[in-house]
Amino acid sequence: MDAFQALAEFDGTHIAPLKEVVAGFQSGQAELLDKACHGPEAVAATWVVKALLEQGRGGELDLGYVFTALRGGMQWEALLHLLQIVQHAPDAAMSEVMVIRGFLDHPKTLIRVWALDAFVRLALVDHTFLPEAVVLVEDALNAKASSVRARGRALRALLS
Repeated sequence: MDAFQALAEFDGTHIAPLKEVVAGFQSGQAELLDKACHGPEAVAATWVVKALLEQGRGGELDLGYVFTALRGGMQWEALLHLLQIVQHAPDAAMSEVMVIRGFLDHPKTLIRVWALDAFVRLALVDHTFLPEAVVLVEDALNAKASSVRARGRALRALLS
């Protein structure tokens, strides 16, 4: 199966075809993968980008462009992947810091958790956001959701 056919046919559950895309990823596919993060294949494409970065690959991807997908409406799973990717490329995500800040109040807990993580990592790049990040982490330690508290503890250690 063609890599981008696998992205288009992703059913949201079975990731074996996406793992094959990651395993066979070639630098010549980078531009198409970047663009797929902005389209209907965004959930699958952002999953692939995340997997590549976790493996230390994908240096030819235009992550600055990929992160601009945060500005548009997208499925929450793709949004989650992009927020999780920030830890691997905070410099590339820096131009979207205000967009990411906006997700701190998202109705979905997982998005709030990873928006906090992303914002803190951006604050470590641009220290003008550090005071706000410290306050947000301290607030997270008292949050109702245990996942928010757990991420808050991890981020407090990162800020120390």
